[in-house]
Amino acid sequence: MNNKVKKFIKKAFLLFKAEKKIPIPSPINAQELLKGKVALITGGSGGIGLAMAESFLKSGAKVIIAGTNEEKLRSCCEKIGGGVDLSYIVINVKDIGSMPEKVKTAAEMFPENRIDILVNSAGVVAHADLLDISEQEYDSIMDINAKGTFFMTQAVAKYMIENRIKGHILNVTSSSALRPAWTPYQMSKWAVKGFTLGAADRLLPYGIIVNAIAPGPTATPMLGKNEGESIYNATCPAGRFSMPSEIAALATFMVSDMGDMIVGDTFYMTGGSGTITLHG
Repeated sequence: MNNKVKKFIKKAFLLFKAEKKIPIPSPINAQELLKGKVALITGGSGGIGLAMAESFLKSGAKVIIAGTNEEKLRSCCEKIGGGVDLSYIVINVKDIGSMPEKVKTAAEMFPENRIDILVNSAGVVAHADLLDISEQEYDSIMDINAKGTFFMTQAVAKYMIENRIKGHILNVTSSSALRPAWTPYQMSKWAVKGFTLGAADRLLPYGIIVNAIAPGPTATPMLGKNEGESIYNATCPAGRFSMPSEIAALATFMVSDMGDMIVGDTFYMTGGSGTITLHG
């Protein structure tokens, strides 16, 4: 079948396809962007993930933070408050077999009995150079950053499809995905960027919207920055580290209904690191 015939058939199909009536979205109060939504955030016990939890709560969502350390998760819930709208669950994203049951348990934590938003924020960074990294460190980074993101997305997407939930999935990648990949961390973030496009394509027909957010150098413990310390960064074009709260504010918009037309995109918040310069 040649291209002209294919185009004709496609036009004919679209011509006779019933037009859907879709309501025009209207602006929402910033404090109600996520009202009625339930969000599950892996890597939610620190850094960017915890900042997202705080931002989602302020925007009206109920939030479940996930991580591997129950004591730390409990402490984070006490620290940021949230009351009955905040809970936690222990999830190890390297334990693939447990994910479907963990997702089901998380969904039952609130009366809504659902998960509308997944944020894949669990991640680790490389500490060795190309010539020095061990197989063990390589496997650990790839298993958490890439493999964990893939199978957590799979588990939640299946749950959303089975329960007819039109939700959002947000992957946390990095400006490292713009640089030459000579560490497994950079490789894993390239993988997440590509997977975001693929998952968006595969899941959009079910009403599940997949995107990624890509921070540059951010003032988190992962980069040795603790709360209250200077955020000056001489290697970043903007001259400073990003703050987790800045990343979280953008993420909140992206997983809200106002972000429904952002599909398969990666939004960078880097202060120019990786965008106008490869370094930093």
